[in-house]
Amino acid sequence: MNIFEKILYWLQGTMEEPQAWGWFHLIWIALAALAILFLYLRRNYYSDKQLKRVLAFYGITALLLELIKQLIWAFNYNPVTGLITWDYEWYAAPFQLCTTPIYVSLVCVFLKKGTLRDHMLSYIAYFTILGSVSTILMPDSCLVSTIEVNIHTMFLHLGSFVVSVYLMMSGEVKPTKDNFIGSFKVFTMFVIIALALNISIYHSGILNGETFNMFYISPYFISSLPVFDTVQKAILYPVYLLFYIVALTLGASIIYLINVGVTKLIKR
Repeated sequence: MNIFEKILYWLQGTMEEPQAWGWFHLIWIALAALAILFLYLRRNYYSDKQLKRVLAFYGITALLLELIKQLIWAFNYNPVTGLITWDYEWYAAPFQLCTTPIYVSLVCVFLKKGTLRDHMLSYIAYFTILGSVSTILMPDSCLVSTIEVNIHTMFLHLGSFVVSVYLMMSGEVKPTKDNFIGSFKVFTMFVIIALALNISIYHSGILNGETFNMFYISPYFISSLPVFDTVQKAILYPVYLLFYIVALTLGASIIYLINVGVTKLIKR
């Protein structure tokens, strides 16, 4: 093996698979809580500069961890034969609801304050936080025996949760109808991209029997999300797609209304 392959092999180090609400899970929840507390205590310093630092730190770190995960899952080394093979894991392609905050954060670092940035940040605040909350409450399907992947999973989701709370807490995402509608437009754009990817990649012939289900809305594969999998099996695909959009929009609406209520309470 060359030095690059040795590093990848080392990064494939394993641990006992963490359990929901076990020590590994609780440590990351505690870190997220401390990060939110730290940002709250610095509320007198909220500024465009601080916002971009938070977005850059999350976006760059999450992107690096994602790239490492993609590489170590594609890299296969047989210590008996010494044979090295590469096989990309299509099901793990990084375009899910929970990975879009990486791209949105990095784009917003370079955007000036305005309608476009407000709507993109509102998408993180109201929509992607749903995936973060799901992972906080039910992390079972996300935790594996590979150390780097577990670190990536926790940072990706809980880090995104911290960013979402920070955006609302700092007032950077104001609880207005315009921002919520804008967040829905961004969500719809990502859904359209995911659907286009699902259809084009499936018909490209490169999957070789593997699953490719971005945003879990592929018309060719059943969603692996709880409840959504049952619904998709029971109804026609167009109805399922509508159900998916309505369900996530409803969830985002609840987050938006909570933000409205907390903001009014603080003002009083």
